[in-house]
Amino acid sequence: MPEDLPQGYYLENFNYLFDFVGTHYADILNEREKNYLSGFSELSDNAQKLYVRLAGRRGPWFRLDKLNYVEISDIAAAVNELIAAAYLSPIESLQEPENLLKLMTKSELISWFEGANKRLSRQALDQWLIEKVLPQTLLSSVPFQIVEPIGLDILQILKLLFFGNPYQDFTEFVLRDLGITPFEKYQLDSAGRFFDARSVLDTTINQYALNDTAMDLIEQGDAQSLRQWLPSLLQFSFDEATTVRRHHRLLNRIAREFERFNDINFAQEIYLHSSLEPSRERQVRIMTKQGEIPSALNLCEDIHQNPQSEAESEFALAFATRIAKQHKVYCDWIPLSAAVPIVNFDISVKPDADQRVEVLARDWFIQQGGQAYYVENALLPGLFGLYFWDVIFTEIKGVFFNPFQRGPSDLFTPSFVERRRDKINKKLFFMIDLANEQEVNRCITDCFKRKFGLANHFVNWSWLNADVIEIALLKIPKHDLASIFRRLLSDLKNNRSGFPDLIVFPEAGSYELIEVKGPGDKLQQNQIRWFNYFQQQGLPARVVSVSWQQADVQGDEKMQLKTDIETGLVVGDTRVE
Repeated sequence: MPEDLPQGYYLENFNYLFDFVGTHYADILNEREKNYLSGFSELSDNAQKLYVRLAGRRGPWFRLDKLNYVEISDIAAAVNELIAAAYLSPIESLQEPENLLKLMTKSELISWFEGANKRLSRQALDQWLIEKVLPQTLLSSVPFQIVEPIGLDILQILKLLFFGNPYQDFTEFVLRDLGITPFEKYQLDSAGRFFDARSVLDTTINQYALNDTAMDLIEQGDAQSLRQWLPSLLQFSFDEATTVRRHHRLLNRIAREFERFNDINFAQEIYLHSSLEPSRERQVRIMTKQGEIPSALNLCEDIHQNPQSEAESEFALAFATRIAKQHKVYCDWIPLSAAVPIVNFDISVKPDADQRVEVLARDWFIQQGGQAYYVENALLPGLFGLYFWDVIFTEIKGVFFNPFQRGPSDLFTPSFVERRRDKINKKLFFMIDLANEQEVNRCITDCFKRKFGLANHFVNWSWLNADVIEIALLKIPKHDLASIFRRLLSDLKNNRSGFPDLIVFPEAGSYELIEVKGPGDKLQQNQIRWFNYFQQQGLPARVVSVSWQQADVQGDEKMQLKTDIETGLVVGDTRVE
């Protein structure tokens, strides 16, 4: 138990979740789930604590002689109460002896089972017992009782209702209570719940089960079994936007696996069932491999005219340009103008295996005069998160359904901007009015102070500090900030990464965004998109190519030093993605 939390804290959190689900989702719970909730509330404090303890541990079985919790005064009585109330089940028959054997040490097995050879490895000993001792004899020979919690499947459903996904759990409560990850406070009511109907809940449960099955088959690399199983996935139809996206994302994952199996024809068939990126991109690539150049170019044109994202449009144009040139095909929709080259310049620094190349480049700029900060994806998205904090956490029906959200559920969908367009436009227009500059600065700095530490998808508190915010607001024109925020808002999911590593404030004034590339490194596509935008908008941004200064190291030693430095740049990466 964390030392800073009160004894029995876990039961309070457990009951909070139960009360919340019971209040907000009573109309879509079935009778078994309602009985599970109501029955738990009638248990004694000791019985509740024991059940929560076991539900949070890795099972499925537990030895009663090993249960010892200082806050539970009478464990034996709690066990009997839980068994009587059908929250625990005593194990009386043995279908899976492996579950029993892993509860015991090797020395216990040797002492309890006649003929057990202590010279055998633990694995060999387990196998000997499974083959030589009848399952029921195994169970009756142990001097302790074994129990299994009942209703854990219901508990998973209740957590899904509360969190809206199967990935968050009671750890969120602990992190909040310890002050590690505090969350913004917003109003929760029945109108703001995630699941509006039982059908949506059941569909979601089925989807996650299907996803687990698919991932197991993919992990096994069993193409035949995956192919035979696929019709059971395709028979489902989904209507709600979230479930449709989840379904298409899984189809894309499976299709990509068949590409790796080199079964591109079958992969193409699967991609046709998905409308989610990168389905169309993969189809174009497959068509090209199959020599279907006209079809590939036609699909590229459709993507370019009706893109789902800037990245998809960019792919369609670049790929079509390349294959049209290779196959001498004229496409009137492909523009003839060449892209403007990204401004690039070189610097040379002394290698240091203990420092990232970005830090070495930052120090180089500081030596030239002025100030420089290594900020990467923290500063500009952070300023966005602070300035639009009130918009992000605006209470709209259906977007806040539990107290552990870093933003609304629609944050990374087009509906986020659509539903808040008036507020967003108002704040952007306010920002670019020079008369409001001090008020904008005050809005951001006050938010930094008031909300410090609270979870927000765009604000990485470990990278932000008051000094860099203050100088950024002083040196970056608000028109430039508004321009950057507009592109962020055009695709919050994809555009919140790819920002330059450094921000430099020369002695002469203003600012410059600097992307640092070490030897052999190159710009990623999301970085290229940001740099193209910077150039279109006239924002000061450059790429710095770093080379290592010649040191008193020769031959193999020099090459090894370079390799060590470059490898060290990846280890311990804490960047915001």
